[in-house]
Amino acid sequence: MKRIFKIYNFCFLLVILILANPAFANRLEEAAMRGQSIVISIGQVTAVIGIVLGGIALSIGMANVGKMILMSGIIGAAATFGGPALIEVFKEIFR
Repeated sequence: MKRIFKIYNFCFLLVILILANPAFANRLEEAAMRGQSIVISIGQVTAVIGIVLGGIALSIGMANVGKMILMSGIIGAAATFGGPALIEVFKEIFR
């Protein structure tokens, strides 16, 4: 009798897991999208801050440091602003 009860519980658990998986997948997809948008936002903000700090460093006479920070900001801006746009273009091309 115990063995039948364990088998019944196991089957019941499998049915619940199969029915609940789409809900978990939907929540996981939403969390991934939210996390991706947060990372992109942080990257965009830090790229702009890098450009501004590089310009300030150039204007107060720290040419070498200012150039490095400015170029890092420009590269970061190209990656964070242009990267998602390129991904969308490739999605449309290969859809």
